[in-house]
Amino acid sequence: MTPARFQVLCLLILAANLSGCPSTTGPKQTTDTDSTQTSSGSFVCESNYRKKRFIDAAADMGVSSPNAAELYSISGGARSDVVTGFAPAQDRGPTVKRALAAVAVEPGLNAFYVEVDIRNLGGLNNELGHSKADSVFARMTAIAEQHIQDLEFDSCSFRHGGDEFSFVVIGPGTTKAEIESALAQADAEIRDHIDDQGLSQIPHPKHPGDQSKYGAGIIFGVSRIGGQETVEEVYGVADKIVEAKKSE
Repeated sequence: MTPARFQVLCLLILAANLSGCPSTTGPKQTTDTDSTQTSSGSFVCESNYRKKRFIDAAADMGVSSPNAAELYSISGGARSDVVTGFAPAQDRGPTVKRALAAVAVEPGLNAFYVEVDIRNLGGLNNELGHSKADSVFARMTAIAEQHIQDLEFDSCSFRHGGDEFSFVVIGPGTTKAEIESALAQADAEIRDHIDDQGLSQIPHPKHPGDQSKYGAGIIFGVSRIGGQETVEEVYGVADKIVEAKKSE
């Protein structure tokens, strides 16, 4: 085996070790960038961190940055969820850990974990079938992500369940109230979209006859990141908020 081919093989193995083998992936992750520099300094999404590690390792082997970026792409390292384009579930925990570390060393930095559920995805699947429902799901998640990004803080997006997705939002001056307001606006826009698509009267499979559950929208919970020992503690606060809203 030539040295060049050996380098390529090593890089592909490295990418596999960094990225795992998720089952719902696509060729491109929308959150990847060419730089790990962010307005919040020490924080970076797992996708960007993984890519930087790969390119740094490639540079140590004498591979140019453009060639390393191409190898990274074809190796599957730049993976994303095929429906939403969000980072997959495996990236969520490492990103939250990095946010915990960032706020611990930067007192002026605020960070939040945002869990979001699609309300009545089961009804959409029953009415439209999974393929068409996925298109609606993708539009709903895109609306939510856009409202988060409009806040102009650093953010990372993840899909980690059938009807669940999440964000990590971090930056100086970030507030829970701002994030909740952005998502409330997103929910209103999503409901308008559902109405425009003629889907506002779709019944909820778990609540037949309850018209207050018809249609679709989002349910969200926001947890402050800071001071927790584990990512599970961060998730737990947002989980409880979402579950409480579901039972209303």
